[in-house]
Amino acid sequence: MPSPFNVRPLGPAIGAEVLDLNLADVFLPETLQALEAALVKHEALVLHVPELTPDQHLAIANHFGEAEVHTFYPNLGAGYEQITLIDSKLGDRADMWHHDESFLPSAPIVTMTQAKILPPCGGDTCWISMTTAYDALSERMKQYLDGLHAWHDMNGPMTAALRQGVVTHDRYLEVIKMGKRHLHPMVTTHPITGRKALYISPTYTTHIDGLAPAESDAILAYLHAHCQHVQFVYRHRWTVGDMVLWDNRSVIHNAILDYRPHQRRMHRASVFARETSPA
Repeated sequence: MPSPFNVRPLGPAIGAEVLDLNLADVFLPETLQALEAALVKHEALVLHVPELTPDQHLAIANHFGEAEVHTFYPNLGAGYEQITLIDSKLGDRADMWHHDESFLPSAPIVTMTQAKILPPCGGDTCWISMTTAYDALSERMKQYLDGLHAWHDMNGPMTAALRQGVVTHDRYLEVIKMGKRHLHPMVTTHPITGRKALYISPTYTTHIDGLAPAESDAILAYLHAHCQHVQFVYRHRWTVGDMVLWDNRSVIHNAILDYRPHQRRMHRASVFARETSPA
């Protein structure tokens, strides 16, 4: 069966764009399956879809799993609670390298964001392939990391947001009391490709469990610097209507905050893996 669209790679390590996609086909299983295959292969996938409707956005999201109603961000309202509104005019920002919500026991597996309002310049987003970054480590470092776990914690970003005046003290205390913190393996295996990836970020990963603080800090500092080498990065310059899907299991991202005082508004859906019933 011929593919319902064409795919053009945008970088050697990560990133591709979908061409000739008929939006009327995004409700068809074969189109959704082809999008999933392209995403798993390229880790970040650009769709040029200015006419995308909220229903089509959710159709793509629901193919991958259970679309999230986000705890912290506003959404599009009744019937579209799973489409999060991220607007710089509301103080929302994501200018930090991170996996989405890695402080949860099970983070979203896929995120998809569409540009609705963009600044006249700036506002790019970058993604890092944590699989390619892992592959480039020495064998000795891979052996060292095998079996290690690290803590992911939301308290750090919330403290920074409080200091920057982005959240109120009451909101800060409310979020801290939620205890958004979890221990994850530092190296994960993708459930579809079997590729190994680093699962850390400078934003949420606080320390490696069981190591002395100095050793933990040194190892994390090395890994964060290693991952940010340009050969592992795809940088997207948005056009209104672009939607980027990324594999949150194997990718971290950073929305560059270089466009103040202009506005940047995005519609986002994050997807959790569906729970499977025991046989």
